[in-house]
Amino acid sequence: MPDRDRLLTRILMRASLPLMKTVLAEDEKFAARYRGWNKVVQFEIRDDAELACHLAFEDGQLSYKPTRHPDPTINFIFKDSKAFNAMMTGGVAFPKIKGMISRLPTLVSFLPLMLRLTILLPTKVPKTAEGRALKVKMTLYFITTALSQMNKGGDEDMRAFTEKMPDRIFQWTVKPDGPHAWLRVKRGKTKAGKGLYARRRPFITMVFSDTEAAFQVLTSQVDMVEAIKDNKLVVEGSPEYGKDLGNIMKKIEAMVG
Repeated sequence: MPDRDRLLTRILMRASLPLMKTVLAEDEKFAARYRGWNKVVQFEIRDDAELACHLAFEDGQLSYKPTRHPDPTINFIFKDSKAFNAMMTGGVAFPKIKGMISRLPTLVSFLPLMLRLTILLPTKVPKTAEGRALKVKMTLYFITTALSQMNKGGDEDMRAFTEKMPDRIFQWTVKPDGPHAWLRVKRGKTKAGKGLYARRRPFITMVFSDTEAAFQVLTSQVDMVEAIKDNKLVVEGSPEYGKDLGNIMKKIEAMVG
């Protein structure tokens, strides 16, 4: 059984931090702050070779790598997984920040981008339609990647769900124009992606009637069973597998919350 704190760190590092790219893509005015940036921001758990990642800005274009960088501009070093998880889920954490004094302007400029990720927290309920739409998009992208990382990190429920499954696609879609996200499962292996999976017909598709319906379900304001009754959510395919996957999604929500 994997260590719960370490598994959550894996999920947050590989499913949440990459969504800074989505933040920048959705807000051109905000993204302009980083135009021309050539910086590397790293996050790492001290004494854990696997748990590290970095965000590289090249002329303002952001890329994410699940590896250590040899010379980051700013390096957030956490004493353990609990400290990193606390920072990412709205708690109090004080990482060592290598390069903070000499590169304070970079740190100050980066923090607003970091704070944009708080929209993923269950306690964040945007009041505008635009804010709710962004939360839906980022939550779908997060949850599909988090499911894959749960599997790769050895979660027993997710491993049991995937280990004997043939090549199958689980698709999430919001009418009328998205967002869309998918999870591919094949004999114990998983991969997540954005958009509509085009290479084969999905085994299960979870279709939200509109953005508001997706927002209500993804923030647990409306239960999946109730959403299906009210036609806010249609599950096309095997309801049994949809239920099992929904339970694992709730497990991730509980870990983050």
